[in-house]
Amino acid sequence: MRHVASIAALLLAPLLMAQAAAPPATVSDSGLLVLAAQPVEFNAEPQTATGTTVLLTQQASIVGAVRVDAPVAGAIAVGNASLALEISPGTELFPVLLHQHREVRLFCRATTEVTALTPLRPPLITRTCLADNNGDRVFDYLAYLQVNVMPTRAVSGAWEIPATPHVSGGAVTIATTPIRAPVPFTPLQQNHIAPVTLELTARVIGDTAIVELRSREGDASALITDQRETTPVANMPRTVTLSGAQVEVQSLAAGALTYRLISGFPTDQPFVIANNTRR
Repeated sequence: MRHVASIAALLLAPLLMAQAAAPPATVSDSGLLVLAAQPVEFNAEPQTATGTTVLLTQQASIVGAVRVDAPVAGAIAVGNASLALEISPGTELFPVLLHQHREVRLFCRATTEVTALTPLRPPLITRTCLADNNGDRVFDYLAYLQVNVMPTRAVSGAWEIPATPHVSGGAVTIATTPIRAPVPFTPLQQNHIAPVTLELTARVIGDTAIVELRSREGDASALITDQRETTPVANMPRTVTLSGAQVEVQSLAAGALTYRLISGFPTDQPFVIANNTRR
């Protein structure tokens, strides 16, 4: 447990800070999710799948969660509209690493908010976040994380929100206007944020196999990231790696995919689930 905590501290430690003298009104970046996977047993022998099949299911816990110790509220401009953000004391937030601004410590709420900006545009599905830009354990900036799901139109014209994983990374917007009053937070040894159920899933479409990473909540399964690997039959056999989990796609014939699990998500140290990343 100490090994996990020390690596989490290293992952979240502020790095070299490079900030312009006159920062823009907002800063955009991509958020990377940090998890500690639990050990899991799986069948390492060759198996066959058709259609859409879950190859591996594994739970992972949140690393480095914090508790907010004071109320905070504000807004971030989104085009011609405004996104209202609010967090009450006692709320537990999970850490999100920023791809470019590694000097910033970002923490987000597991619950999501749906904000309709205009009737014609899809609503924003976001998590409210807070950022500490100098490592003083006081939140300095408001932020939000845009969840990686896409609303769809129903026959009635209303927007329908697909299943959303309770914890995920995504596109991050940070308001560089400081929070009016200091918002201290406390690192937690234990938290009440539910474990993330990760699924490594394969879809067979014609002569192609698509392996992707999803999150399951009850009966609903949703993409937790845009990581996916598409492999045509001509490139098989091939080993696919997503966030450390490995599967060998061996062959595809008559709609049946033969595959072999090589490893699950790493359990010896925290790992990062990133968007737009091929490994």
